[in-house]
Amino acid sequence: MTSGDRARAVGHIVLLAPDLENLSGFESALAAGWSLDPRRAGDQAYIFGELQRLRQDRSGFLDGLVSDGERHAGLKPPPLITRLFWIWDREFCGSISLRFQAGTEALPPAVSGHVGYSVVPWKQRKGYATTALKLLLIVAAKEGLDRLIILCNEGNHASRRVIESNGGEFFRRGPHPSDRPGQIKLYFWLRPGAAG
Repeated sequence: MTSGDRARAVGHIVLLAPDLENLSGFESALAAGWSLDPRRAGDQAYIFGELQRLRQDRSGFLDGLVSDGERHAGLKPPPLITRLFWIWDREFCGSISLRFQAGTEALPPAVSGHVGYSVVPWKQRKGYATTALKLLLIVAAKEGLDRLIILCNEGNHASRRVIESNGGEFFRRGPHPSDRPGQIKLYFWLRPGAAG
């Protein structure tokens, strides 16, 4: 899928490749306190810094969002590919990404699963994450991926429901794959071929 393309719609929700035309929606979400990185939610200094970078160089900021795997320096082939999408319902609703290495379901040790997502607070608990994940599974199937790993925090019942609603199969409980001591995650398999 190339920049500017849209993944198939479910209801009124689509996955939109980030673009300059719709960057103002992303900017508004940042200004309202949302963060692309859920670990940085509420970190006002980080969010302010992101807003400053965006406002100083909109094209450069967007290029940084959509670059495939460049943030994962030091990886040996195959490279990590990242497909970032905005969750969209005529306005920005959040983001979802697919991370993978072509030809394998394996991921580098520090990468926490094939999928990451974050919905803006004012759109949460309305089915956006569930629908976005369903759409992302279609993208993953088109990429030839048979099985994905997705994680959620042990106490994040809403995220667990999103995963299980999309056929997620729990397979283990364990520490975060990178250096976040004390953070316990639930690990699930997702099968993109089962997506309708």
